[in-house]
Amino acid sequence: MSKIFATVLLFVSGVLWPLAGMSAPPQLHIRSNLVVSPMEVDGVRLTELSGLAWDADEQLLYAVSDKGSVFHLHLTLSGNQLESVEPVFAAYLLDSKGARLPRYRADAEGLMVINANNGKKGDTQLVIALEGEPRLVRFTPAGRAIKNITPPKPVREKKSLRHGNAGLESLTFHPRFGFITAPEKPLKGEPPDLHSIYSTNGQKWSFMAYPAENSGISAMETLPDGNLLIMERAWSGVLSPMTVSLRYLDFRQCSRDGACTVQDLKVLSSHLVVDNYEGLAHIQGNQYLMVSDDGDSDWLTTKLTLFTLDLPGK
Repeated sequence: MSKIFATVLLFVSGVLWPLAGMSAPPQLHIRSNLVVSPMEVDGVRLTELSGLAWDADEQLLYAVSDKGSVFHLHLTLSGNQLESVEPVFAAYLLDSKGARLPRYRADAEGLMVINANNGKKGDTQLVIALEGEPRLVRFTPAGRAIKNITPPKPVREKKSLRHGNAGLESLTFHPRFGFITAPEKPLKGEPPDLHSIYSTNGQKWSFMAYPAENSGISAMETLPDGNLLIMERAWSGVLSPMTVSLRYLDFRQCSRDGACTVQDLKVLSSHLVVDNYEGLAHIQGNQYLMVSDDGDSDWLTTKLTLFTLDLPGK
């Protein structure tokens, strides 16, 4: 389906009528960057980071890797400046019996935390979206599986994915809608440039992909105002630029049938200098982090980028 036709489809669905009443978008500013040097932590290579989550109670940043591992990182901040990051723990993801997950079941992509800001230490749980076989799984911080969470029905079956490497890449929790996740690319039978996100409570919302070839959803974060920050990443070969877009989905701008508009807050695009950002996390106040996937390559880096996001009226 062409972008023009998909846009008409959204218009007919009633999503474009609220545009006149849209409020000013949040203001997003990149503040600092920090490259994490290649290393091994507890015998696990720190590489291909794909998901981030912040534990306020433990003052730890968790990261998961495409390689099926979890890392605990200690951050040092000075204002909006990233001063240092120190890995303090790493482990491979295990099943509930303590056996290491096989590679095809261990492709960790999306990450969020439970009980991470309740004033209690020691009760944190990780929830990880796994791509190879679409699954949402609760883990201990040390990486041992506790229990599966049933994914939204449209994304439960691998056969529904557009292709094998287009599974669940992102995960967040919304106090009203439950867990929200999305495949990297639209499912089979859907327009290739019309993204959809799905909740465990049964809702579906759709919006036009960022207009760069091959743009897919790589991360999501629920914001304090109840709306979503969505990261998309586009790359279609060495002759095309890497494009990373940070976008704002305001649920008030969605029609009753879930057709939405989104606002672009920041777009990074270059043939040379844009990193392969995949993970996203709220840290504190208006501070957020994103992380790049080094692809286990000497040509790319693991980079943490701190940005601030100021919501209207806050």
